[in-house]
Amino acid sequence: MEISIDEIADLLEAINKLDCASVEVTVGEVSIVVRRGAALDTPVASTAAAGPIAALEARSSVKSVPSLPAPYLPTPPIAAPKIDTAVWLEQEAQGTVFVVRAPMIGTFYSAKAPGEPSFVELGTSVQQGDTLGLMEVMKLFNSLVAQAAGTVEAIFACNGDMVEFDQPVFAIRTT
Repeated sequence: MEISIDEIADLLEAINKLDCASVEVTVGEVSIVVRRGAALDTPVASTAAAGPIAALEARSSVKSVPSLPAPYLPTPPIAAPKIDTAVWLEQEAQGTVFVVRAPMIGTFYSAKAPGEPSFVELGTSVQQGDTLGLMEVMKLFNSLVAQAAGTVEAIFACNGDMVEFDQPVFAIRTT
């Protein structure tokens, strides 16, 4: 079964007059979905609507889609300035800085949970064994720990960044 452009135009005009957040209409293999940014308590179009929708009901499937809340979108990570790791690796070779590298490929998290404070910030004093962040691989979380005591001088990854194996993540100025 086909639907003409005129029928689609009539349908969209009728939907525009309805006070609903979302409507889905399927005619044969053609499916039309209209969604608006309406409030959660806005009524949804019913299948008993008059006009072109009612005319299409006899030969199609018209479904109303409940109003849904906006999807949860995590706060996007703040882009870290691109830091030249070569300078820090050179300082590591001189013994003044310890560079903490990712022990595996995975996702770096700076805090225990969303909304929680970061384990460390720039300038934080750390002891050997302190947790600096978390690495997630296949829903398994591993602590990224300081391997030297000192002050966090650089953070190379942002919360939620994918990191490669052996990629520098922190630089700690040793005391």
